[in-house]
Amino acid sequence: MVVKWDQKAALASIKETFTGKDDILKQSFERLVPAMEKKREEIKAAGPNYIPTCEFQDVIDNNGRIPDDVVKRVRDTGCLVIKNVIDDEEVLQYKKEIQEYWYSNEERTGKKVRSIQNAKALVKMRQHPNLVKAMIAANYLWHDPSGKADWVPDKPMMYNDGCRIRLPGNPGGMDAHVDSGGIDRWFLDDYRQIYDKVWEGKWEEHDPFIATQRVELDQASNQLFRAFQGWVSMSEAGQEKGTIRLCPTIREQTAYYLLKPLVDPEITDKRWPYLQSMGLREELYPLINECLVTIPDVQPGDYVLWHCDLSHSVEYTHNGEKDSSVAYIPAAPMCSLNAKYLVAQRRTFLEGSSCPDFQFRHEDPTFEPLFENRASEEDLTEVGKQLMGFAPYTADDNDDERTKDVVAKCNAILGF
Repeated sequence: MVVKWDQKAALASIKETFTGKDDILKQSFERLVPAMEKKREEIKAAGPNYIPTCEFQDVIDNNGRIPDDVVKRVRDTGCLVIKNVIDDEEVLQYKKEIQEYWYSNEERTGKKVRSIQNAKALVKMRQHPNLVKAMIAANYLWHDPSGKADWVPDKPMMYNDGCRIRLPGNPGGMDAHVDSGGIDRWFLDDYRQIYDKVWEGKWEEHDPFIATQRVELDQASNQLFRAFQGWVSMSEAGQEKGTIRLCPTIREQTAYYLLKPLVDPEITDKRWPYLQSMGLREELYPLINECLVTIPDVQPGDYVLWHCDLSHSVEYTHNGEKDSSVAYIPAAPMCSLNAKYLVAQRRTFLEGSSCPDFQFRHEDPTFEPLFENRASEEDLTEVGKQLMGFAPYTADDNDDERTKDVVAKCNAILGF
Protein backbone atom coordinates (compact mmCIF):
# COMPACT_ATOMS: atom_id res chain seq x y z
CA MET A 1 0.00 0.00 0.00
CA VAL A 2 1.41 3.39 -0.99
CA VAL A 3 1.78 5.74 1.98
CA LYS A 4 0.99 9.44 1.57
CA TRP A 5 1.71 12.24 3.99
CA ASP A 6 0.03 15.51 4.82
CA GLN A 7 2.64 17.61 3.04
CA LYS A 8 1.29 20.91 4.36
CA ALA A 9 1.43 19.76 8.00
CA ALA A 10 4.91 18.28 7.57
CA LEU A 11 6.24 21.54 6.13
CA ALA A 12 4.70 23.56 8.94
CA SER A 13 6.47 21.32 11.46
CA ILE A 14 9.77 21.63 9.60
CA LYS A 15 9.60 25.40 9.51
CA GLU A 16 8.88 25.49 13.22
CA THR A 17 11.86 23.21 13.89
CA PHE A 18 14.24 25.58 12.10
CA THR A 19 12.80 28.83 13.47
CA GLY A 20 15.55 31.15 14.67
CA LYS A 21 18.34 29.48 12.67
CA ASP A 22 18.07 31.65 9.55
CA ASP A 23 21.35 33.52 10.02
CA ILE A 24 23.38 30.42 10.86
CA LEU A 25 22.02 28.51 7.87
CA LYS A 26 22.44 31.41 5.43
CA GLN A 27 26.04 32.01 6.50
CA SER A 28 26.76 28.31 6.13
CA PHE A 29 25.17 28.26 2.68
CA GLU A 30 27.24 31.29 1.64
CA ARG A 31 30.41 29.31 2.43
CA LEU A 32 29.03 26.25 0.68
CA VAL A 33 28.32 27.84 -2.70
CA PRO A 34 31.96 28.67 -3.56
CA ALA A 35 33.03 25.24 -2.31
CA MET A 36 30.53 23.65 -4.70
CA GLU A 37 31.69 25.91 -7.52
CA LYS A 38 35.28 24.81 -6.94
CA LYS A 39 34.19 21.15 -7.04
CA ARG A 40 32.26 21.84 -10.24
CA GLU A 41 35.39 23.11 -11.98
CA GLU A 42 37.43 20.13 -10.77
CA ILE A 43 34.79 17.71 -12.02
CA LYS A 44 34.49 19.44 -15.39
CA ALA A 45 38.27 19.36 -15.86
CA ALA A 46 38.55 15.65 -15.05
CA GLY A 47 35.29 14.43 -16.63
CA PRO A 48 34.40 10.77 -16.02
CA ASN A 49 37.88 10.16 -14.60
CA TYR A 50 36.80 12.08 -11.50
CA ILE A 51 34.87 8.96 -10.45
CA PRO A 52 37.20 6.68 -8.44
CA THR A 53 37.76 3.15 -9.76
CA CYS A 54 39.65 0.06 -8.72
CA GLU A 55 40.04 -3.50 -9.89
CA PHE A 56 38.27 -6.29 -8.04
CA GLN A 57 41.61 -8.08 -7.84
CA ASP A 58 43.00 -5.06 -5.96
CA VAL A 59 40.27 -5.62 -3.35
CA ILE A 60 41.16 -9.29 -3.04
CA ASP A 61 44.86 -8.47 -2.75
CA ASN A 62 44.04 -5.95 0.00
CA ASN A 63 42.46 -8.54 2.29
CA GLY A 64 38.99 -7.89 0.91
CA ARG A 65 39.06 -4.13 1.48
CA ILE A 66 39.07 -1.19 -0.90
CA PRO A 67 42.68 0.05 -1.32
CA ASP A 68 43.52 2.99 0.96
CA ASP A 69 44.19 5.50 -1.82
CA VAL A 70 40.79 4.72 -3.34
CA VAL A 71 39.03 4.92 0.04
CA LYS A 72 40.11 8.54 0.38
CA ARG A 73 38.58 9.37 -3.00
CA VAL A 74 35.35 7.49 -2.26
CA ARG A 75 34.87 9.36 1.00
CA ASP A 76 35.26 12.61 -0.94
CA THR A 77 33.08 11.69 -3.93
CA GLY A 78 30.58 9.18 -2.50
CA CYS A 79 30.91 6.74 -5.39
CA LEU A 80 33.07 3.98 -6.80
CA VAL A 81 33.42 1.64 -9.79
CA ILE A 82 34.88 -1.79 -9.06
CA LYS A 83 36.05 -3.32 -12.33
CA ASN A 84 35.85 -6.99 -13.34
CA VAL A 85 33.86 -8.29 -10.39
CA ILE A 86 32.15 -10.97 -12.49
CA ASP A 87 33.48 -12.45 -15.73
CA ASP A 88 32.01 -10.64 -18.72
CA GLU A 89 30.92 -13.78 -20.58
CA GLU A 90 29.16 -15.02 -17.46
CA VAL A 91 27.27 -11.74 -17.11
CA LEU A 92 26.28 -11.74 -20.79
CA GLN A 93 24.83 -15.22 -20.30
CA TYR A 94 22.85 -13.93 -17.31
CA LYS A 95 21.48 -11.10 -19.46
CA LYS A 96 20.43 -13.58 -22.14
CA GLU A 97 18.58 -15.65 -19.54
CA ILE A 98 16.92 -12.52 -18.13
CA GLN A 99 15.75 -11.46 -21.59
CA GLU A 100 14.34 -14.92 -22.33
CA TYR A 101 12.45 -14.95 -19.03
CA TRP A 102 11.19 -11.38 -19.37
CA TYR A 103 10.13 -11.30 -23.01
CA SER A 104 8.74 -14.83 -23.28
CA ASN A 105 6.53 -14.27 -20.24
CA GLU A 106 5.30 -10.93 -21.55
CA GLU A 107 4.39 -12.61 -24.82
CA ARG A 108 2.72 -15.52 -23.05
CA THR A 109 0.69 -13.42 -20.59
CA GLY A 110 0.19 -10.27 -22.63
CA LYS A 111 1.26 -8.30 -19.56
CA LYS A 112 3.95 -5.67 -19.97
CA VAL A 113 6.17 -4.86 -16.99
CA ARG A 114 8.56 -1.97 -16.48
CA SER A 115 11.15 -4.26 -14.95
CA ILE A 116 11.44 -7.71 -13.42
CA GLN A 117 12.96 -8.71 -10.08
CA ASN A 118 12.60 -12.48 -9.87
CA ALA A 119 14.49 -13.95 -12.81
CA LYS A 120 16.72 -16.86 -11.85
CA ALA A 121 19.67 -15.13 -13.50
CA LEU A 122 19.20 -12.10 -11.25
CA VAL A 123 19.40 -14.41 -8.24
CA LYS A 124 22.60 -15.91 -9.65
CA MET A 125 24.16 -12.46 -9.82
CA ARG A 126 22.97 -11.34 -6.38
CA GLN A 127 24.56 -14.34 -4.69
CA HIS A 128 27.69 -14.51 -6.86
CA PRO A 129 30.67 -15.04 -4.51
CA ASN A 130 32.69 -12.21 -6.07
CA LEU A 131 29.81 -9.77 -5.81
CA VAL A 132 29.25 -10.65 -2.15
CA LYS A 133 32.93 -9.86 -1.50
CA ALA A 134 32.54 -6.52 -3.30
CA MET A 135 29.45 -5.70 -1.20
CA ILE A 136 31.38 -6.40 1.99
CA ALA A 137 34.26 -4.20 0.86
CA ALA A 138 31.77 -1.39 0.15
CA ASN A 139 30.07 -1.80 3.54
CA TYR A 140 33.45 -1.37 5.24
CA LEU A 141 33.72 2.14 3.80
CA TRP A 142 31.27 3.08 6.56
CA HIS A 143 32.24 3.27 10.22
CA ASP A 144 30.75 3.56 13.71
CA PRO A 145 32.62 6.07 15.90
CA SER A 146 30.44 5.16 18.89
CA GLY A 147 31.39 1.51 18.76
CA LYS A 148 27.82 0.74 19.79
CA ALA A 149 25.95 0.34 16.49
CA ASP A 150 24.22 -2.98 15.97
CA TRP A 151 25.56 -3.77 12.51
CA VAL A 152 27.92 -6.25 10.87
CA PRO A 153 29.46 -4.98 7.62
CA ASP A 154 30.91 -8.34 6.56
CA LYS A 155 27.55 -10.14 6.70
CA PRO A 156 25.51 -8.44 3.94
CA MET A 157 21.75 -8.58 3.47
CA MET A 158 20.04 -8.43 0.09
CA TYR A 159 17.64 -5.81 -1.25
CA ASN A 160 15.83 -7.27 -4.26
CA ASP A 161 15.68 -4.79 -7.11
CA GLY A 162 15.09 -4.94 -10.83
CA CYS A 163 17.10 -4.43 -13.97
CA ARG A 164 17.20 -2.21 -17.03
CA ILE A 165 17.64 -3.25 -20.65
CA ARG A 166 17.73 -0.14 -22.84
CA LEU A 167 18.17 -0.47 -26.58
CA PRO A 168 20.15 2.07 -28.66
CA GLY A 169 18.13 5.15 -29.52
CA ASN A 170 15.42 4.34 -26.99
CA PRO A 171 14.15 7.34 -25.05
CA GLY A 172 14.57 7.21 -21.31
CA GLY A 173 16.62 8.89 -18.65
CA MET A 174 15.88 10.57 -15.34
CA ASP A 175 16.44 14.05 -13.95
CA ALA A 176 18.75 14.56 -10.99
CA HIS A 177 17.33 13.12 -7.79
CA VAL A 178 18.17 11.45 -4.47
CA ASP A 179 16.58 8.24 -3.24
CA SER A 180 16.21 6.85 0.29
CA GLY A 181 13.47 9.28 1.16
CA GLY A 182 12.70 12.94 0.63
CA ILE A 183 11.03 15.33 3.04
CA ASP A 184 11.62 12.87 5.88
CA ARG A 185 15.26 14.05 5.98
CA TRP A 186 14.01 17.31 7.51
CA PHE A 187 10.83 16.04 9.16
CA LEU A 188 11.67 12.83 11.05
CA ASP A 189 13.69 13.38 14.23
CA ASP A 190 15.92 10.31 13.77
CA TYR A 191 16.63 11.07 10.11
CA ARG A 192 17.26 14.77 10.79
CA GLN A 193 19.85 13.94 13.47
CA ILE A 194 22.09 12.27 10.87
CA TYR A 195 22.73 15.75 9.45
CA ASP A 196 23.19 17.60 12.77
CA LYS A 197 26.42 19.25 11.64
CA VAL A 198 24.63 20.68 8.60
CA TRP A 199 21.84 22.14 10.74
CA GLU A 200 24.44 23.61 13.12
CA GLY A 201 25.96 25.56 10.23
CA LYS A 202 29.04 23.30 10.20
CA TRP A 203 28.54 21.36 6.97
CA GLU A 204 32.32 21.02 6.64
CA GLU A 205 32.24 18.63 9.63
CA HIS A 206 29.46 16.41 8.29
CA ASP A 207 30.63 12.79 7.94
CA PRO A 208 28.44 11.01 5.37
CA PHE A 209 29.83 7.58 6.27
CA ILE A 210 28.78 7.22 9.91
CA ALA A 211 26.63 4.10 10.23
CA THR A 212 25.64 4.58 13.89
CA GLN A 213 22.16 6.05 13.37
CA ARG A 214 21.59 4.81 9.85
CA VAL A 215 21.37 1.16 10.86
CA GLU A 216 18.59 1.94 13.32
CA LEU A 217 16.69 4.44 11.18
CA ASP A 218 13.11 3.27 10.76
CA GLN A 219 12.53 5.39 7.67
CA ALA A 220 9.19 6.32 6.25
CA SER A 221 10.45 5.21 2.85
CA ASN A 222 13.20 2.86 1.66
CA GLN A 223 12.84 0.61 4.64
CA LEU A 224 16.20 -1.14 4.22
CA PHE A 225 19.51 0.62 4.82
CA ARG A 226 21.45 0.58 1.57
CA ALA A 227 24.95 1.79 2.37
CA PHE A 228 25.44 2.09 -1.36
CA GLN A 229 22.97 1.89 -4.16
CA GLY A 230 24.49 0.05 -7.06
CA TRP A 231 24.29 -1.96 -10.23
CA VAL A 232 26.23 -4.60 -12.09
CA SER A 233 26.74 -3.66 -15.71
CA MET A 234 25.36 -6.18 -18.20
CA SER A 235 26.70 -4.26 -21.22
CA GLU A 236 29.12 -1.61 -22.27
CA ALA A 237 28.21 1.80 -20.87
CA GLY A 238 29.69 5.28 -20.92
CA GLN A 239 29.13 8.82 -22.10
CA GLU A 240 26.04 9.27 -24.29
CA LYS A 241 25.25 5.56 -24.01
CA GLY A 242 22.19 5.95 -21.80
CA THR A 243 23.87 5.42 -18.45
CA ILE A 244 24.09 6.98 -15.00
CA ARG A 245 25.49 10.38 -14.08
CA LEU A 246 26.67 11.11 -10.55
CA CYS A 247 27.32 14.24 -8.48
CA PRO A 248 30.66 13.14 -7.01
CA THR A 249 30.99 15.49 -4.05
CA ILE A 250 29.10 13.75 -1.27
CA ARG A 251 29.55 16.18 1.64
CA GLU A 252 29.00 19.40 -0.31
CA GLN A 253 26.09 18.24 -2.44
CA THR A 254 24.28 16.79 0.58
CA ALA A 255 24.58 20.07 2.46
CA TYR A 256 23.49 21.94 -0.68
CA TYR A 257 20.19 20.13 -1.17
CA LEU A 258 19.49 20.13 2.58
CA LEU A 259 20.12 23.83 3.10
CA LYS A 260 18.73 25.29 -0.10
CA PRO A 261 15.02 24.78 0.69
CA LEU A 262 15.61 26.51 4.03
CA VAL A 263 17.39 29.59 2.63
CA ASP A 264 16.04 30.01 -0.91
CA PRO A 265 12.67 31.85 -1.15
CA GLU A 266 12.21 30.38 -4.65
CA ILE A 267 11.59 26.97 -3.08
CA THR A 268 8.04 27.50 -1.95
CA ASP A 269 5.79 24.93 -0.28
CA LYS A 270 4.81 23.44 -3.63
CA ARG A 271 8.47 23.00 -4.60
CA TRP A 272 9.62 21.15 -1.49
CA PRO A 273 10.60 17.47 -1.79
CA TYR A 274 7.91 14.85 -1.31
CA LEU A 275 8.11 11.56 0.55
CA GLN A 276 9.70 8.82 -1.52
CA SER A 277 12.28 10.59 -3.66
CA MET A 278 13.75 14.03 -3.92
CA GLY A 279 13.78 15.63 -7.34
CA LEU A 280 16.56 18.20 -7.86
CA ARG A 281 15.33 20.31 -10.76
CA GLU A 282 17.99 22.33 -12.54
CA GLU A 283 16.34 25.70 -11.99
CA LEU A 284 16.16 25.09 -8.23
CA TYR A 285 19.41 23.17 -7.67
CA PRO A 286 21.74 24.42 -10.43
CA LEU A 287 25.03 23.47 -8.78
CA ILE A 288 23.93 19.85 -8.29
CA ASN A 289 23.16 19.59 -11.99
CA GLU A 290 26.36 21.37 -13.03
CA CYS A 291 28.42 18.86 -11.02
CA LEU A 292 26.82 15.78 -12.60
CA VAL A 293 29.24 13.68 -14.62
CA THR A 294 28.76 10.43 -16.53
CA ILE A 295 30.58 7.43 -15.10
CA PRO A 296 33.73 6.22 -16.87
CA ASP A 297 33.32 3.50 -19.46
CA VAL A 298 32.31 0.18 -17.93
CA GLN A 299 32.04 -3.36 -19.26
CA PRO A 300 29.85 -6.34 -18.34
CA GLY A 301 30.67 -7.46 -14.82
CA ASP A 302 31.76 -4.06 -13.48
CA TYR A 303 30.07 -2.90 -10.26
CA VAL A 304 28.97 0.74 -9.95
CA LEU A 305 28.21 2.03 -6.43
CA TRP A 306 26.96 5.37 -5.11
CA HIS A 307 26.22 6.57 -1.56
CA CYS A 308 22.57 6.49 -0.50
CA ASP A 309 22.61 10.31 -0.16
CA LEU A 310 24.24 10.95 -3.55
CA SER A 311 22.46 12.88 -6.29
CA HIS A 312 22.31 11.09 -9.62
CA SER A 313 20.53 11.11 -12.96
CA VAL A 314 20.34 8.96 -16.09
CA GLU A 315 21.28 10.20 -19.57
CA TYR A 316 18.30 10.94 -21.79
CA THR A 317 20.16 9.98 -24.96
CA HIS A 318 21.54 6.58 -25.82
CA ASN A 319 23.72 6.94 -28.89
CA GLY A 320 25.64 3.72 -28.42
CA GLU A 321 25.50 0.77 -30.81
CA LYS A 322 24.47 -1.82 -28.22
CA ASP A 323 21.99 -2.08 -25.37
CA SER A 324 22.66 -0.29 -22.09
CA SER A 325 21.75 -2.84 -19.45
CA VAL A 326 22.22 -3.15 -15.69
CA ALA A 327 21.11 -5.30 -12.76
CA TYR A 328 20.40 -3.15 -9.70
CA ILE A 329 22.17 -4.72 -6.71
CA PRO A 330 23.07 -2.49 -3.73
CA ALA A 331 25.41 -3.09 -0.79
CA ALA A 332 23.63 -3.41 2.56
CA PRO A 333 25.04 -4.63 5.89
CA MET A 334 23.47 -6.86 8.52
CA CYS A 335 21.42 -4.93 11.08
CA SER A 336 18.07 -5.38 12.79
CA LEU A 337 16.38 -2.90 10.44
CA ASN A 338 17.48 -4.89 7.41
CA ALA A 339 16.56 -8.20 9.01
CA LYS A 340 12.99 -6.92 9.52
CA TYR A 341 12.88 -6.02 5.85
CA LEU A 342 14.04 -9.50 4.85
CA VAL A 343 11.07 -11.00 6.69
CA ALA A 344 8.69 -9.07 4.44
CA GLN A 345 10.84 -9.62 1.36
CA ARG A 346 10.82 -13.41 1.79
CA ARG A 347 7.07 -13.34 1.26
CA THR A 348 7.19 -11.12 -1.83
CA PHE A 349 10.00 -13.22 -3.30
CA LEU A 350 8.00 -16.42 -2.91
CA GLU A 351 4.98 -14.69 -4.43
CA GLY A 352 7.06 -13.43 -7.32
CA SER A 353 5.93 -9.87 -6.68
CA SER A 354 7.90 -6.64 -6.30
CA CYS A 355 9.90 -6.19 -3.13
CA PRO A 356 8.15 -4.48 -0.18
CA ASP A 357 9.86 -1.15 -0.77
CA PHE A 358 8.44 -0.95 -4.30
CA GLN A 359 4.95 -1.79 -3.10
CA PHE A 360 5.27 0.96 -0.48
CA ARG A 361 6.19 3.55 -3.11
CA HIS A 362 4.25 2.74 -6.27
CA GLU A 363 0.63 2.41 -7.29
CA ASP A 364 1.50 0.31 -10.35
CA PRO A 365 0.62 -3.38 -10.01
CA THR A 366 3.20 -6.02 -10.84
CA PHE A 367 2.34 -8.87 -13.16
CA GLU A 368 5.44 -10.92 -12.41
CA PRO A 369 3.54 -13.37 -10.17
CA LEU A 370 1.94 -14.57 -13.44
CA PHE A 371 5.34 -15.35 -14.96
CA GLU A 372 6.60 -18.91 -15.38
CA ASN A 373 10.08 -20.11 -14.41
CA ARG A 374 10.46 -17.53 -11.66
CA ALA A 375 13.23 -17.90 -9.12
CA SER A 376 12.38 -19.78 -5.94
CA GLU A 377 14.09 -20.79 -2.72
CA GLU A 378 15.52 -23.78 -4.56
CA ASP A 379 17.62 -21.42 -6.70
CA LEU A 380 19.41 -19.99 -3.68
CA THR A 381 22.85 -21.18 -2.66
CA GLU A 382 23.70 -21.43 1.03
CA VAL A 383 25.05 -17.88 0.91
CA GLY A 384 22.01 -16.79 -1.10
CA LYS A 385 19.68 -18.21 1.54
CA GLN A 386 21.40 -16.12 4.19
CA LEU A 387 21.32 -12.98 2.05
CA MET A 388 17.58 -13.45 1.53
CA GLY A 389 16.70 -14.49 5.09
CA PHE A 390 15.94 -18.14 4.32
CA ALA A 391 18.77 -19.48 6.49
CA PRO A 392 20.36 -18.31 9.75
CA TYR A 393 23.59 -16.36 9.75
CA THR A 394 26.53 -17.80 11.63
CA ALA A 395 29.10 -16.13 13.86
CA ASP A 396 32.72 -17.16 13.36
CA ASP A 397 35.08 -18.06 16.19
CA ASN A 398 37.05 -14.87 15.59
CA ASP A 399 33.96 -12.62 15.72
CA ASP A 400 33.75 -10.29 18.71
CA GLU A 401 30.92 -10.39 21.23
CA ARG A 402 29.05 -7.46 19.65
CA THR A 403 29.04 -9.21 16.27
CA LYS A 404 27.79 -12.42 17.84
CA ASP A 405 25.06 -10.46 19.61
CA VAL A 406 23.91 -8.76 16.38
CA VAL A 407 23.89 -12.10 14.57
CA ALA A 408 21.72 -13.59 17.33
CA LYS A 409 19.33 -10.61 17.23
CA CYS A 410 18.94 -10.75 13.47
CA ASN A 411 18.48 -14.53 13.46
CA ALA A 412 15.72 -14.12 16.04
CA ILE A 413 14.00 -11.51 13.87
CA LEU A 414 14.24 -13.90 10.92
CA GLY A 415 12.68 -16.66 13.02
CA PHE A 416 15.76 -18.79 13.66
